[in-house]
Amino acid sequence: MGGSALKDKIHQLVESSDEEMLESVYQLLQQTEYTDEFKNILNEEYADYQTNKQVISNAEMDALIKEVLKK
Repeated sequence: MGGSALKDKIHQLVESSDEEMLESVYQLLQQTEYTDEFKNILNEEYADYQTNKQVISNAEMDALIKEVLKK
């Protein structure tokens, strides 16, 4: 993904997210290590985005974050 496309995707996520979701994403980004499971989830979401050109909904992102944080 080019830098511009990635920036656009992140911008869309930020613009469409509520404060609670943004805080959750921020906390995840502050971690120095990602689990293999989290990396796989991100890779799957990116592959889906490449295929469908759609960003997941806020509710889907919130559920994904909560599931990852439980572990």
